[in-house]
Amino acid sequence: MKLVLGSSIASCAMLLSSVSGLAASGGWQTDGQGTRYWHVTPRPGQCNISQAKNLALRAGIYRTEIIQQDDNVIVLRGLDQSGDRREIGFGNIRGCPELDGYEDGRF
Repeated sequence: MKLVLGSSIASCAMLLSSVSGLAASGGWQTDGQGTRYWHVTPRPGQCNISQAKNLALRAGIYRTEIIQQDDNVIVLRGLDQSGDRREIGFGNIRGCPELDGYEDGRF
């Protein structure tokens, strides 16, 4: 009986550790105080979405959302101070350079 109980406790512990490992993978991070958030580090040499959103905010575009992302470009849409919709494009390379001449989806 003790052997069965011990082995079932060990198997439950292994199951719980594998489940927590699956939950922690894939970009979920924790701050150590019970709050979890999604964060994925981009591949080396690519634009970080957080950096692109911060650059859009500096350009005066608030409440941004990603409308296009591929290997070459990241396009965000948001609102300017007057409440009009604006789009801004960034190159999907390190540093997220703003694409010159990009306005409302036209290059």
